[in-house]
Amino acid sequence: MSKDLSRYRKEYLKGFLIEENLPENPIKLFSDWFNNADSKSNEIEPNAMSLSAIDLNGVPITRVVLLKKFSNDGFVFCTNYSSTKGK
Repeated sequence: MSKDLSRYRKEYLKGFLIEENLPENPIKLFSDWFNNADSKSNEIEPNAMSLSAIDLNGVPITRVVLLKKFSNDGFVFCTNYSSTKGK
């Protein structure tokens, strides 16, 4: 069975990064992005994100986590307590 899904493709032309225009503090940039997503009424969970790491064999592992807090000190996120990483 085969289905062409190309009609779902969207052009993402809303913005781009220019390195010399970036704030010195990357948390400020993230804060701007988050506030933009948070202001959209169609965003269900703007604090949901994918967190990826690699294991000792170099194999990537990705899981969905929820961002609980962020500040200049970094990010606080949580995962499902019954997941492998939550145990």
